[in-house]
Amino acid sequence: SPRARAAADDDDALGADFFATVDFDGLTPPRKAAKALADLLTMSAVRVVLDQMSGTRHRSPMAPKLIDYLHAKPLRADASAWLAELMAHEELDYRLVAVRIIETRKVLACDAEGFDYDWMKAEAIDGTREDNLTLRRAMLTGALEAGDRDSSGDRDS
Repeated sequence: SPRARAAADDDDALGADFFATVDFDGLTPPRKAAKALADLLTMSAVRVVLDQMSGTRHRSPMAPKLIDYLHAKPLRADASAWLAELMAHEELDYRLVAVRIIETRKVLACDAEGFDYDWMKAEAIDGTREDNLTLRRAMLTGALEAGDRDSSGDRDS
């Protein structure tokens, strides 16, 4: 059964096989994570481009227009669709901003200075480990407190 396979903590192969069968809207967990990362890179690229356009040395008239566009069409889960829509905008300036975002996203994704994947992986592992410990500790504390209440109630009877 899937539960038996997932519960087999000692057998990494069984856990990996079970994990490979998990599905997120037709995507495997690694593909879902890759898509989320690509969306994050696009969001980061938009932020970088906006910061560049809003600088003190050169303020682009497109900065407030892009902000308005983001308010009207928020960048959420499907960054590629959002970017495709921006590229199809009737005004050339919006399309040029889309190209700038694409180029910035490429730098973030591919250049060593852009995104530190090793740090991200280590941070995700450490964060998950710490979250798991905190959650387990809270569950155990709650169970012990509930046990104390139950046992003190038994003495009163």
